[in-house]
Amino acid sequence: MNEITITLNDFLLTTKSSSALVLNGKGKLITSLHMDYSDSIAAMSAAILSMSEKFLSDLEKGSLKQLFLKTTDGVVIGNKINSSNFVIAFSKDGSNLGLLMRTADELSIELSKNSLLK
Repeated sequence: MNEITITLNDFLLTTKSSSALVLNGKGKLITSLHMDYSDSIAAMSAAILSMSEKFLSDLEKGSLKQLFLKTTDGVVIGNKINSSNFVIAFSKDGSNLGLLMRTADELSIELSKNSLLK
């Protein structure tokens, strides 16, 4: 396991999230845990994140830091690691949303220190 994967795994254990992935802004998968079709999910996530950034920019509402999606089966949190990388986490339990959002912020800060993601 490399350092990014270890950090991601610790996040999953802490938040009881079901899966997560790290991708670059072009949709290329860097790593994922407990996820099928992670390459496709990375590409779709990049499109959603890119459109969200453009949306916020056009409305002059600042830059994207975190994206939250609530589904019938749980929640999805997307966090910007730096200008070109993102982390996406999936959780079946939305009752710990505050912990999940705060810990996703902390995860992004931790991952931004990794030389592979600079």
